[in-house]
Amino acid sequence: MKQILKVPLACLAVSACLALGGCLQRVPPPSTGDMPADAVSTIAEGQDPDLAAIQEARIAFAYPARMYGRPGEMALAVASLDAMAGQFTTSGRWAVMASIASDEMLDARTEVRGILGIPQSAPSQSVIDQLMAASYALDAGDQKAALAALSGPDFTKTPAQTLAILAHFPPAPTANLALMDAENDFFPQDSPW
Repeated sequence: MKQILKVPLACLAVSACLALGGCLQRVPPPSTGDMPADAVSTIAEGQDPDLAAIQEARIAFAYPARMYGRPGEMALAVASLDAMAGQFTTSGRWAVMASIASDEMLDARTEVRGILGIPQSAPSQSVIDQLMAASYALDAGDQKAALAALSGPDFTKTPAQTLAILAHFPPAPTANLALMDAENDFFPQDSPW
């Protein structure tokens, strides 16, 4: 007669969770960068910079026509999306975020980088730094410095082409959806806020 081993149900549950956890981790983790501390200080004074960056990016990608002729603001929105896409997956701060939202943000980063001609292999921090340098230069009215910031290996299009796209960014439905879902994670519809 075969003997059946009785394994406590709790042990099976823990084993299943550990097995699934190992399958769900991204290897290697996505490239992650940080926004400059003052990136949104003029538009969101006193707010959490990461949440303010997500809100600004959400508005930019939800209403692309509103951003026409505002390449500096669009560069800020793209940098914000690039940064937060990596952070949602790698930073402990966002561990409670729904995994679908973090996956959508990585898909959004892929879509937006494709529009701008930024290779998927480009390091996030380098992309953020160049986009923010362009944004700061455009805010200061220095188009020459903005074009210089948009040159280099992280951009496959000419600086003039990249600047033209930022000035008339096309609709990016994946980015729009991802940013709406991410914002809903932060500020649920049934929240008292």
